[in-house]
Amino acid sequence: MTRADRRTATRRRMVSPGHARALANYGPGWAIMWDDRHGQPVIARPERGDDGSLLEICTYEEMFTLGGDCDPGEDASTCPACTPGAPPDFYMIAAHMTDILGDYYHDRADIAAYMPLTLPYTRALTQHGYQRRMQGNRYYRNEVRQHDTFNQLYRSPDHHLVRLIIELTPADAPTPASPLRIEWTYLGRTGPD
Repeated sequence: MTRADRRTATRRRMVSPGHARALANYGPGWAIMWDDRHGQPVIARPERGDDGSLLEICTYEEMFTLGGDCDPGEDASTCPACTPGAPPDFYMIAAHMTDILGDYYHDRADIAAYMPLTLPYTRALTQHGYQRRMQGNRYYRNEVRQHDTFNQLYRSPDHHLVRLIIELTPADAPTPASPLRIEWTYLGRTGPD
């Protein structure tokens, strides 16, 4: 793919105000996700991305706080995208979603590759009331980490964030990672939503 082809593909990867409005109409429990097969966003339940086939952009529950000006513990109508007393600004929300898609898309191959590894954990945690909060990010080894890791966030039934960290072992690694080692990190309470 040439540089011009990559720029054109990047311009086509966008979320329209109509997509944002559609997510608002679906309501809680739904997400907007990127579908590479069709080259456009789709509205689906977040668990449709558990196998890595869809790239999660934003859930309904997060869409009105994308501007970063809302306090998640407060009423969502305090952010500029939710102008108090007026309808949501779906153009602004779609622009934030497009930015998120651009940020996440460069990790698309890692997310697609590693989400299937996390699926057994996601299913087990769901049975105990934990909900996956994001698909995950790959972190490369450095002076602190001996191995690359794939990290995910989950929300506990009592609204705490928990991080799941899975070590990834390259074939040529001098010391293998524990294949089932999971490290949980308490990240604090996130509010009633």
